[in-house]
Amino acid sequence: MRPEAFEYVAVANTGGSFPLRSSQGSSASSSLLRLTLVSSLAVLIVLSQLWLAVQALTSPDIRSAILARPIAAFELGVALAFWIGLFYWPLSALFKRVTWRRDVEITAERVAVRDIRTLGGGVWTAPLASYTGIAHHVRTSLSGTRHELILVHPTSARSVLLMVAEHIADADVARMSRLLGLPHVPAGDLHRLRAGTDTAKIDVSLLVPAAA
Repeated sequence: MRPEAFEYVAVANTGGSFPLRSSQGSSASSSLLRLTLVSSLAVLIVLSQLWLAVQALTSPDIRSAILARPIAAFELGVALAFWIGLFYWPLSALFKRVTWRRDVEITAERVAVRDIRTLGGGVWTAPLASYTGIAHHVRTSLSGTRHELILVHPTSARSVLLMVAEHIADADVARMSRLLGLPHVPAGDLHRLRAGTDTAKIDVSLLVPAAA
């Protein structure tokens, strides 16, 4: 799950000094509601497909027709697999939202992340100097506009969410850039890094140096 999938960032240290500590996660109530709705819809559709398959196999006439046309059995199997696959990805993502929480600590030397999940977790660290910069990303969806401040690493899985708000001012971006000693990376470079672009290919003239 990408770091921006977290719905909130609760910052423990708001004084603008190291260490920066935050707890990140998603709203349990809204995620559980979505998970319940999607699961109910999936059960209705998949069970109806299974019921049709059972009826087809128990009916002598339909079974004879299927045996006469094996392609029909293949088509039924493909349809069932399609519906299962269609619901698997959103259910998997919603389950991760409900069960995944992240604790982040940033010092002047390193970034430490602890992921807490129902089915296991993990801890990893990375040198702060290995990060490319800070990206201010504006995300628009049906629920509104959300501003994100992301600490960008050449490996997208190591990127870390710093801040989430309805609006992030340029002054907030500049303050975080000065504290971390990293440049402001345009959001376009953030997308290229996610796509696997080598950092050496990024146009360094677009990087905004951290203010002294």
